[in-house]
Amino acid sequence: MTHWTVTTLRIGELYLQHGGAIVRDPVHVWLVRGGVAGKAVNLLVDSGMADIPTVHQRLKVKGWGGGHAALTAALGQEGLGPQDIDYVVCTHLHFDHADNLDLFPEACVVVQRAELMAAVDPVPSQRIFYWKSTLRNLIERKRPAQLRLVEGDTDLLPGIRLLSVPSHTEGMQVVVVTTEKGRVALVSDLGDHYRYWYPADPRATDHPLRSLSDAFLTGNIRSESERVWQAAMRRVLDNADIVVPAHDFRIPLRMPEQWFAIPDSTDGDLAHVPPADDEN
Repeated sequence: MTHWTVTTLRIGELYLQHGGAIVRDPVHVWLVRGGVAGKAVNLLVDSGMADIPTVHQRLKVKGWGGGHAALTAALGQEGLGPQDIDYVVCTHLHFDHADNLDLFPEACVVVQRAELMAAVDPVPSQRIFYWKSTLRNLIERKRPAQLRLVEGDTDLLPGIRLLSVPSHTEGMQVVVVTTEKGRVALVSDLGDHYRYWYPADPRATDHPLRSLSDAFLTGNIRSESERVWQAAMRRVLDNADIVVPAHDFRIPLRMPEQWFAIPDSTDGDLAHVPPADDEN
């Protein structure tokens, strides 16, 4: 069996207005490294957001990082450049997960066909999250070498499985990676903080909800019903050993070296900690 390693790359933060306060949302991509048939293979799960000046111009959202510079620097710290990436797997095509694809002109981008259609004709509440620059990059790619459209659950490579989980978006997919220690699900925005997966656990949230001890919290940005979303989260847990949410500060940075289902506590959750003055 092929075993892979997963490295979390934090390439920036978004500062989101919520109830009169600032909520900090870290933006991550994941570097998945392994080998197939004796050949080294590097995958990137998601490609992150544009640089903050561009994000602020379009959405009036502040933050730090993003863009080509941040992503290239993060890859460089791992001894790689954009040219070393063989696949970019997009969990979905929102602006904070699927920008920067032009950094990888020769890589094969893998996305659910339903998600490409969602980007062409989004549900109305998500129109601002799909950017034409991402769609244009995908359409201009040569198939199948530079673009692979999948439909439903797919075994992409040995030890790399894609689960189709319509929920946050119509073509949402979760990447399940087999490591020496077990299967890690890169769940993206299916549940982007641990509190969504473990809403009754005080290690996951400062406000545990006992009524949800056998269920999940679901997000407000969605294309499907709550029941569909709940079923999607349950199916992911049935097919993985741990989950890694997209926008939680406490996720493991290197797997399988770091391995946990739930953080030890809510310490380190910086979502409501004001950013430094020079970052605001």
